[in-house]
Amino acid sequence: MIAFKLGGERLALDVWGPPERLSAVTLQGSPIMHGKQLYNAGEGAIATGIYEVTRGKFKVIYPFHEHATVLSGEVVLSDEAGNSVTYGPGDSWFCHQGEVITWDVKSERLRKCFFVVTSDRFVTVAPTRNPESRYQAVG
Repeated sequence: MIAFKLGGERLALDVWGPPERLSAVTLQGSPIMHGKQLYNAGEGAIATGIYEVTRGKFKVIYPFHEHATVLSGEVVLSDEAGNSVTYGPGDSWFCHQGEVITWDVKSERLRKCFFVVTSDRFVTVAPTRNPESRYQAVG
């Protein structure tokens, strides 16, 4: 089991680079992404982990379906219809693959846990098991 706890021990993350690595377009600032994938199955069709991004604003066409919960920081997500929601620690969202969302990271850093499914690659497969799998509380 992997537990994502607000205020929990902060897991060290890898540098993932600018949002353009997810086919995003930076609109303001110079945001840099960091993350750690903690589980994946189906060659990346299903994945979960921790994602962090520094202050900035960018627009992304979601390459996957995502459920996410903010662990720290603040972000305003806006859709193409002009709907905007501010999220902070403990708040969650779900975005559909193909949805166009503008991220406006208001805090110095935003950290979230995520669960993503890429439907065009979704197949029924046995999950990849981590032989060292154990209970983890991460944040």
